[in-house]
Amino acid sequence: MATLITNIASLITVDAAGQRSRTGAAMREIGEIRDGAILFDDTIRWIGTSEDALSLLNDEARLTALGIVVADLEIVDAEGRTVLPGFVDSHTHVVFAGSRATEFARRLQGVSYQEIAAEGGGILATVNAVRDASVEDLVHVGEGLVHSAMEHGTTTMEIKSGYGLTLDSELRQLEAVAILNDTMAPRIMATFMGAHDVPPEYRDRREAYVDHIIDDMLPRVAEQGIAQFCDAFVDTGYFTNDDGRRIAAAAKAHGLIPKIHADELSAFGAAEMAAESGAISADHLLFASEAGIESMKKHGTVATLLPGTAYTLRLPYAPARRMIDAGAVVALATDCNPGSCFCENMQQIISLACMNMGMSIEEAITASTLHGAAALGVAEYVGSLEVGKMADIVMYDVAGYADLVYHFGTNKVVSVWIEGEEQ
Repeated sequence: MATLITNIASLITVDAAGQRSRTGAAMREIGEIRDGAILFDDTIRWIGTSEDALSLLNDEARLTALGIVVADLEIVDAEGRTVLPGFVDSHTHVVFAGSRATEFARRLQGVSYQEIAAEGGGILATVNAVRDASVEDLVHVGEGLVHSAMEHGTTTMEIKSGYGLTLDSELRQLEAVAILNDTMAPRIMATFMGAHDVPPEYRDRREAYVDHIIDDMLPRVAEQGIAQFCDAFVDTGYFTNDDGRRIAAAAKAHGLIPKIHADELSAFGAAEMAAESGAISADHLLFASEAGIESMKKHGTVATLLPGTAYTLRLPYAPARRMIDAGAVVALATDCNPGSCFCENMQQIISLACMNMGMSIEEAITASTLHGAAALGVAEYVGSLEVGKMADIVMYDVAGYADLVYHFGTNKVVSVWIEGEEQ
């Protein structure tokens, strides 16, 4: 079954001519086609204007050459709406158990994230709930959040483990991620994050826990064959830069691609370490240094910024403007999790990025699509609307893309196609 959408007031392609990223001023070049049209089955076959589409419809030989069976072609009138690539949310923690709403209320009263963590709350509160949860329990929570993310325009997302911190519970979280990928429409990629925090049983033996991750957990995770990435929280009170280097090296030895939670709570030098260790992305980066920004640019490490977390924790926002102007590859993601950012809506993240991090709407769109795909190593087939890429397409009930930020706080999605199938 093929589909031709016509009468698109604003067709945003984020066309990067086959490249994984657009940096600097080029981030603002989002490939808008006015009165656009797009033809696709599971992949994108043709892109142009509505006028060109009329000519195409009258040329059966050309359609056949594009692999389209005319009798099976569905024509959709966008009625002057806007179409974008599906969002690629490259950093989430949506497989978990329990609620931390009470902690959120306490933070509003002035108690810090670090104080709550020191009391045994924070990540460790979710750890206790996940250890008691079944795979089915974890899938149930994830299903609701993945579906909601899709309804808000996300077609590809990453999901981390890291809320069990034992071998068994980490493998169960990854199993739940695999089930979500197999049973739900969005494309889901898995990250092992045994180094999310030091579990209570290793509280005064952090180095021994790092040895456990490297010697015991990573081999079993690799054997399980679900996770593509390995992440570690490198910051004050969590894991050191040396820990991060060791975990990244061990992950690569087992065929996993490193990622790093970096410089979220302090200027820790983790961005530099992530880039030098070959991480595909360094995430958070609220306190990234100039040296860290330069190192990420040099090594091609994607700077994944999570403004929803800064908003929720009332922390300074990451220096997006400096990163973009320096030529780094900047992505945006939700960091949807039960503690520091309970938001699966990428439209909201774009709004926060524009209003609080000095990003233009065009830069935020590029960061949420093409660069999100770069942060997952999949920019060759998702993240932009280009001939040959997967037909992950979202239609919004607005006349132009600026309304995604201008008319904030509402969901403007009317239709979602993933690999050409309307959801």
